[in-house]
Amino acid sequence: MKSSYAEDVLPPLLRWREEGLKTTLVTLVNIEGSSPRPLGSQMAVAENGDSIGVITGGCAEAAIVFEAQEAMKSGENRCVRYGEGSPYMDIRLPCGSGIDVFFDACFSDEHLTKLLSAQKERRQMTMNFDVEALTASIHESKISQQEFAEGKYAKLYNPPVRLLAAGKGFILPYVAQFAKALSIETHAYSPEEETLEHAAPFCTSTTHLTNGSGFVSANIDRWTAIVTLFHEHEWEASILSSALKSECFYLGALGSRRTHQERLEVLRMQGVDETSFERIRGPVGLDIKAKSPPEIAVSIVAEIIETQRLKGLA
Repeated sequence: MKSSYAEDVLPPLLRWREEGLKTTLVTLVNIEGSSPRPLGSQMAVAENGDSIGVITGGCAEAAIVFEAQEAMKSGENRCVRYGEGSPYMDIRLPCGSGIDVFFDACFSDEHLTKLLSAQKERRQMTMNFDVEALTASIHESKISQQEFAEGKYAKLYNPPVRLLAAGKGFILPYVAQFAKALSIETHAYSPEEETLEHAAPFCTSTTHLTNGSGFVSANIDRWTAIVTLFHEHEWEASILSSALKSECFYLGALGSRRTHQERLEVLRMQGVDETSFERIRGPVGLDIKAKSPPEIAVSIVAEIIETQRLKGLA
């Protein structure tokens, strides 16, 4: 039996099914008290005991895998309480809370395909759970994720976060590397082939720039982050002005405070609306006193995560 972590457990679940294995989709639908993992966290479990994802941070995963296998054998859904109020006296959560976990052994190929297609097409979907009826259904929706109430819960599936990173030098490949570890789909843009070569193993795509206007901002949605990592205004100005016309949830630009003021003056001279300047994070990244390229990259990716959380996009 193998276990591993992933925030999005649907692609591995699909692979197991394509291999002919039965599976169960496991969802944390209710928390009473505190919990190391948020509402809506999921695991996928295969009939051979392999699993991916985390529900409790390690406290009850072995028991969850066993319960998922039992659900597969019966072919019926179930909802199980762990921790406070659970009939399983030997399974206790250190935080002292109680959680309800939904085991969907009847999760259909049709629902799986629809959810994966929506992610690819960057559409929101919800999975609605009815604990009393032991059913789950999916719907196209733009509602926020709901709390558990009256035996029902709606888990929101947002499109995956996407990062467009444009620049030169050593920071960009590190940004791509750390972003990939967080399952952030990264697209790199640079006039330097060497930079793109170093970034490529961590990117969905790489694009060689010959000028700033080569940056494509079409179809940028509100789950997209953009960061420029140049030292020359002639490269970044057209990229930033284009990005400011999009719905991107995060826009950052490398440089000191003085550099940022110079950057804004260039944008001002190009006729960019000054009311949009506050959208640009400059200097980019959380203030962790970063000095080296990896440290600066960490601060940038951390700020992207913080902004994503504050805007309710995760």
